[in-house]
Amino acid sequence: MSFFNELKRRNVFRVGIAYVVASWLLLQVVDFALDVIDAPNWIIQVLVLLAAIGLPAALTFAWVYEMTPEGLKRESQIQRNESVTAHTAKKLDKLTIALLLAVVVIVIADRFIPETGTATVEVVAEKVDEAKQPAVGENPAPAMPSVAVLPFANMSADPDNEYFSDGISEELLNLLVQVDGLRVPSRTSSFAFKGMNMDIKEIAQKLAVEHILEGSVRKAGNQVRITAQLIDVTTDTHLWSSTYDRELKNIFAIQDEISREIIRELKIALDTTGLLSREASQPTSDMEAYQDYLRGRHFFIQRGVPSLKASLSALQSATSRDPGFAVAWAALSQTAATLTGWDQENSDEYNQIARDAGERALELDDQSATALSGLGLLNYNTGELARSLTLLKQAAELSRDSTPIYFYGLVLQTAGYIEEAHQYLLEAERLDPVYPQLQNYLGINAMFRGDVSTARVHIQRAIEGGNANGSVSMFALELWAGNVDRAIDHLERYRVLIESGESLGLSNKEAQAFIGALKTRANLEEVITMATGLGDATILGYFGAYPEIMTYLEDYNEQGQLLPINLDLGNYLWAPEHSELRQMPEFRKLLVDIGLVELWKKRGWPDLCQPLGENEFECE
Repeated sequence: MSFFNELKRRNVFRVGIAYVVASWLLLQVVDFALDVIDAPNWIIQVLVLLAAIGLPAALTFAWVYEMTPEGLKRESQIQRNESVTAHTAKKLDKLTIALLLAVVVIVIADRFIPETGTATVEVVAEKVDEAKQPAVGENPAPAMPSVAVLPFANMSADPDNEYFSDGISEELLNLLVQVDGLRVPSRTSSFAFKGMNMDIKEIAQKLAVEHILEGSVRKAGNQVRITAQLIDVTTDTHLWSSTYDRELKNIFAIQDEISREIIRELKIALDTTGLLSREASQPTSDMEAYQDYLRGRHFFIQRGVPSLKASLSALQSATSRDPGFAVAWAALSQTAATLTGWDQENSDEYNQIARDAGERALELDDQSATALSGLGLLNYNTGELARSLTLLKQAAELSRDSTPIYFYGLVLQTAGYIEEAHQYLLEAERLDPVYPQLQNYLGINAMFRGDVSTARVHIQRAIEGGNANGSVSMFALELWAGNVDRAIDHLERYRVLIESGESLGLSNKEAQAFIGALKTRANLEEVITMATGLGDATILGYFGAYPEIMTYLEDYNEQGQLLPINLDLGNYLWAPEHSELRQMPEFRKLLVDIGLVELWKKRGWPDLCQPLGENEFECE
């Protein structure tokens, strides 16, 4: 008998197959158990090694020994006519088939059963009538391959590691944004779906995408496990899923690997520069600095003074650890410039940080849209409007993220370039379709353009998204449209938000007085006396109290609060109900004082104003 046939007779092949299948199943069970208890990854690596070492031992055992009715015996001690290997073979075949069925079940479950808990959204109380949705340029269907990156679930034992899972999601998003021919919604919209479970198809519909990338991150010490899956929502199928176990130092390689696999699945034809290799573009080799950077981004998105200060501190730590970390310098500049608007008492300090960090970022990377955006905001904060617009335009042209585009649109609108601002705000919406604050400004822009129906749709979306200022905008819109009762309803909603603890522009007492005055058109003197700031201008304008509005504007200017021009000031300068205000000589003098006229002479005149000779102009 040949050696091969003897191997078959002694069931060596059958033992080998059964051993491999059983080992694989055992490792899957152990891997799951280790995930539950958050054990280190080296344990599973040791078990794989032991299983590999055990295979030759199992094969040798099958060759040397035979299981008989009397127990285990050496093959050499058994007469050929007494051998029961044929009977043993049947038992091994049944065992192997059972094990293979278990393998099939596990593979199917892993392939088609999605992880839960990764997609979330805020529940809204009201829905906009679909018939009222804008038909053109408003949240269009995807015209190219598209994917939304949802925030990956933090599966680590420490809930504070959420900054890391959020950061990995954002970095994957930033890599995919680099791909020509692929539309990727911005972080603000993708991360809006965090907090409560929501159907994947509904998320995709809101974001106008065909594909969803979701997953989880488990971080333990210097080890990280990233699980990702790509879903085609049009066919409700999982195109691809994978799990990556790496040391933290390889995190950039993981991000690049996941991105490339997604691109391959989406069948996008790329040139060699479509997606940069992290081996060539790794932003830092210091993982502690990188984690500080992720913490900084995590806090920046949350806004508010405490969060922005935490972001500033984390980013300063990142740049201190690695002075060549260009991305962190750019983020530091943007954070400091943003913080100025929230904490004006320390604006000089933040402006200096923003300037130094932005200049350092551009020394390291002169194509950094984030750094240009930070410096653009800085110049806006210091009243250098022309320089601000130049920098923000550069940032908007370089960026595929909505933030610089959004900022540029807001500054344009504040400076009176309503139509031009509209185009950039629409582009920002294409990248960031569910950002409530952006929807509010789109509504204000539509109101300035006289499109009441479109304004109402956008502002309603802002309200549904939890934007408190949306109620004020809708109040102004309805008041301007002559719907006083509706306006009062929205002012009442605003008052309820004040009572619930929201820090907003009006006090509860002021809001009640305004509601009473609107209902009776009486007590105007009381209202004028009570009005204390720009937030009251809409109501005072309704009563024709334009001298009083001018008093507040001039007072704000003397206090330095109009230089720089507050972004919200544009809501009062160009509001349709304030046409009479724009005819006043005092108003025109104010525009000269705050630098807008100088800007217009250099850049071109805005939509509502035009020159009358060398030193005179008029506004509609």
